[in-house]
Amino acid sequence: MNKKTFIILFFICCLSLFINLYKKNSSPPCFNTDEASFGYNAYSILKTGRDEYGTLLPLRLKSFGDYKMPLYSYLSIPFIVIGGLNEVSTKALNSTIAFLFPIIIFLLSKQLFGKNNIGYLAAFLFSLTPAIQAIGRQAHEAYLTTFFITLSLWLLLKSLSRSHNLYKALFLISLIPLSFGYQFSRLWLIIFFVITIYFMLRKKLNLKFLFIFLIFLGILSIPDFIINPARVKNLLFFNNIGLGLQTAELRSEGGTRLIYNKATVGLKNLIFNHLSYYSPEFLVIKGDENKRFNYEGISPITLIEYLFIFVGLYYLFKNKEKDRYILILCLLVSPLPSSLAWAGNSITRCLPLIIFLNLISAYGFFYLINGQLNKTISKIILILFLITYLIFNFYSWNFYFNHYPKRSQTIRSWNCGNKEMANYIKNNYANFDHFYITRKNSQPYIFLLFYLPVNPSSYQKQAFLSAPDEFGFGQIVKFDKFNFNFQYNPQNKKTVSIGYPEDFNNQNLNKDQLKKIKIGTEEMFWIYEQN
Repeated sequence: MNKKTFIILFFICCLSLFINLYKKNSSPPCFNTDEASFGYNAYSILKTGRDEYGTLLPLRLKSFGDYKMPLYSYLSIPFIVIGGLNEVSTKALNSTIAFLFPIIIFLLSKQLFGKNNIGYLAAFLFSLTPAIQAIGRQAHEAYLTTFFITLSLWLLLKSLSRSHNLYKALFLISLIPLSFGYQFSRLWLIIFFVITIYFMLRKKLNLKFLFIFLIFLGILSIPDFIINPARVKNLLFFNNIGLGLQTAELRSEGGTRLIYNKATVGLKNLIFNHLSYYSPEFLVIKGDENKRFNYEGISPITLIEYLFIFVGLYYLFKNKEKDRYILILCLLVSPLPSSLAWAGNSITRCLPLIIFLNLISAYGFFYLINGQLNKTISKIILILFLITYLIFNFYSWNFYFNHYPKRSQTIRSWNCGNKEMANYIKNNYANFDHFYITRKNSQPYIFLLFYLPVNPSSYQKQAFLSAPDEFGFGQIVKFDKFNFNFQYNPQNKKTVSIGYPEDFNNQNLNKDQLKKIKIGTEEMFWIYEQN
């Protein structure tokens, strides 16, 4: 890497880190249940070698019954060693990745297209793209996993251009953390295997390497056969209750079983759902339906990037880029983990898609500017597009930083108020014998474990998760002084009832004993003390 490349990449890495850190204490507005789970499980493994349920060096985190992949927790341990168990330490891993990610984007782009300038542009686009950088501001495993997908793809392609086996070995090693990153990572193991077969047929890889890869896949798949989480099953499109109801309705209106059944109706819906991930409605306007990951007013990518995707696709085939089919394959399969689920359009489950779109968009922009146009016109177009791109991006990030955290839907989707509730309990723990806490809209126990914090050795003896509900989640019903079945009884003594305003059912409460947790103008919890 020469001096010029080093300086440019260092600047872009700093820009990416700045976007990751700027106003991070206010947007997103709160620390959610999944983040608390990753943080506390990292703390528990650090202290005891076991997760919150006492499983030694877990290959999956049981958590809320969703069996999270454990990589984020394991890699967070060094940050918790340094900074202790807190929000900053839990998010620090993704902040580190935010600094390193542009380098991998550049290396992959250089390997694909052979030009530094395309790599610089792709890395720059990445550093400012809300769809991916907003996820990196959270302690979310999709961001980390997408980093390893990008790294693994670069190592695989790099191994084809080198005669020695170093990059082949590094590629196989990179699959280990990748396979424990996020639920969609297993799909990418299969995709990489398909790519390997493709290169073997083209005689760029030998059968021996394919065989070793297959052994790796077999070993890395063992946890999937041992652990069979209900949450993942329940998310699958064909297990959606709504699909059965839709099929039954169509048949009741005169449709035949041959035409209207779960397979035919489901396949049609699946195809349309998959195509929706390439639409401007998803990529430019609406994005994720979960307000925790996007909000109308925040464009996942700008309109400029979206238009240049088509320009890039044109030049990919016009220039007959050697790895164009690999890039197209990655582009086509990236939304599969999300389109196979019934839970609405999701950015987190198709996050690698944004990386490949950035690469193609950067490629299209480069070749349009450096094509048949003269230098003067190219410079004018470059300036106009850059200004327009920055304006679009400014509005998205301005909304994210200054408006998004104040919206009521945002506040509620982020489990706001639980930190304040935990701090109240921490300060009043000795004054009461029982705390009855609502679990209607979150998993309040994990915030108590995280913020108090509770000694993992002590908690592991009490941890018991209920059977999964229809969404695949279990519940912690009680531990220590805490009962997560809300109740209010006027006769109770030395008791605190914590619920939503409607939970108290218009009871005649003594105002002197009532405290309220507000986030902005939203009343999140009522706390009623009975001495």
